[in-house]
Amino acid sequence: MSGNIPGGRIEAALQLSGGAQNRAVLESWQRCEQRFGLAHDTLRRPEVISESQTRQLRDRNGRLYHHAHDLVRTLYRKIDASGYAVFLTDNSGVILDSVAAHSLLPSFRTNGLLPGAVWSEEREGTNGIGTCIVEGRPITIHKDEHFLAQHSVLTCTAAPVFDPDGKVCSVLDVSAVREDIKRPDCLRVRGMVADYADALERILFFDERAGDVIVHLHPDARHVGSTRDAMISIAPDGTISGATSTARRILAACDNSADIADMFEMDVDNLIAKLASPDGQGPSATPLNIAGGGVLFGSVTIPQRMRRRYVGRSTPVARKAPSLPARRTTDIPDKDAALRRIFEIGTRLHARDINVLMSGETGSGKEYLARHIHDATLGKSKAFVAINCAALPEGLIENELFGHAGGAFTGAARDGFGGRIREANGGTLFLDEIGDMPLAAQGRLLRVLESRTVEPLGSTKSVPVDFRLICASNVDLNAAVAEGKFREDLLYRIKGARLAVPPLRERSDLADLIGRLLAALSDDYVACSDDVLALLTAHRWPGNVRELINVLQYAAVFAEDGVIEPNHLPDDFDVTQDTAPPSPGQTIARAEADALRQVLDDQQWHISNTAKALGIGRNTLYRRMARLGINRR
Repeated sequence: MSGNIPGGRIEAALQLSGGAQNRAVLESWQRCEQRFGLAHDTLRRPEVISESQTRQLRDRNGRLYHHAHDLVRTLYRKIDASGYAVFLTDNSGVILDSVAAHSLLPSFRTNGLLPGAVWSEEREGTNGIGTCIVEGRPITIHKDEHFLAQHSVLTCTAAPVFDPDGKVCSVLDVSAVREDIKRPDCLRVRGMVADYADALERILFFDERAGDVIVHLHPDARHVGSTRDAMISIAPDGTISGATSTARRILAACDNSADIADMFEMDVDNLIAKLASPDGQGPSATPLNIAGGGVLFGSVTIPQRMRRRYVGRSTPVARKAPSLPARRTTDIPDKDAALRRIFEIGTRLHARDINVLMSGETGSGKEYLARHIHDATLGKSKAFVAINCAALPEGLIENELFGHAGGAFTGAARDGFGGRIREANGGTLFLDEIGDMPLAAQGRLLRVLESRTVEPLGSTKSVPVDFRLICASNVDLNAAVAEGKFREDLLYRIKGARLAVPPLRERSDLADLIGRLLAALSDDYVACSDDVLALLTAHRWPGNVRELINVLQYAAVFAEDGVIEPNHLPDDFDVTQDTAPPSPGQTIARAEADALRQVLDDQQWHISNTAKALGIGRNTLYRRMARLGINRR
């Protein structure tokens, strides 16, 4: 930095920053002074393009503007501290959209934060939007960190949005004109802005690469298919056509190879065939060896027009895909009596088109059961469409479920998008974590269930649909209704029958399940030693089957002689806590809980009848269930 910087101003600003933030501010100030010729004390009016030019930019960024519209407003509602506004820009820093409290609009406009304003670093110096574009990562520019003194009243936190080619296509920014904001106050905001920027990136990726095969990857099997996974799109010619920012880090670790064969040691067709299941959507997570060492879990999304090419193919003999032992399509391999009872009841109800609502802890196997109920009732040739409502941003879920008409908005597909509900026509729609569905979407779903028609966004024409419904939730929907987060009329519509999936720690077939999972997860024979089996049986498994799969996958890698020993288990597998004998109080509570569950089962979970059988009041029964951790079915 040159010596004419006003007394200690940059030093004071940098003291508020740390690490990479310090470097980013310092380098930005150097660019402003040396490359752009800006002066700290320059007073200048904001550059604001005309309204017609702003509209043209919005049209040019049609997909971005459409998908971000609701997301920006959702983010604004999440920023609960007063005085904040949310802005969306294009890739050059021009503000395309904004949301702020009406009373604060004059203050933001005075400081140049309004639609059409240009906030490039070259124009406005170091600032959240412009510096975020240059840095390509989330950043906060707090008060005196702004290069131009006139912006020192602002606190701006921004995160970049990347296109499938890895270029910054937009910035989400949260700014405030407040004296009382301290730098630590920005940490929560920055995390939230970054999450919403990632969500917008995923929405745009799905939209722009809708015609390509999309491979989902993550080191943790639990996160494959979630908002945390990495996505790579593969064009019809077999080349990588795009990647999310998370996926680009994986590609960088593979020397930025654009060749699938170099990454996974198999060609594109064999990779997709390995990941694809009979319905074309892929299993929840399939282990893949990465060139140079390491394992990733993957699944695949295949466009409808390309499914015949891949679905039903056999995987390469040299690298057979993990599969469970052969079984009848009308049965499940699990031996646990409670799980088999749920499967049998669910199959009978599903065959008669009675809606099923499953409850249970995360990772306990609700989707697994739903898929097997579907296979036993309708067969694998019928569509099974699974949607995780918690993994879709609020601005995307309605379009994902109900579809949109052709030309419904700028950037929409010419022929429209049918939506996942129409994909389930003739089959089963599985809505996981339905308790996280936004209220607006709940209302539309209720109309679909009542009318058996779906009306795409931007259309007045209803399309008949015929599907069977299975829903799942790991939260108490009755409590969600009481809190105003879930519609009571929708709850009554979807809970034709309630089935409570037992957590893994309550299952009686754990040893058998471990053996089947090891057979599916490894090409070679792998088994657990007696010591390991004792440790796994004693573990409480808070992550349920997903956690068990992760532990087994990790341990199998190190069991070179085919036997998993205690030293092969992950370092964070807490055996001391789980193997300690329960206290007398825990033993009594567990016995009391088991006895109460038995009475509830005998009374088919009818609360009034159960209370009468026990000789207590309903409120007393509810309190006892809460104390023992028993969820109402």
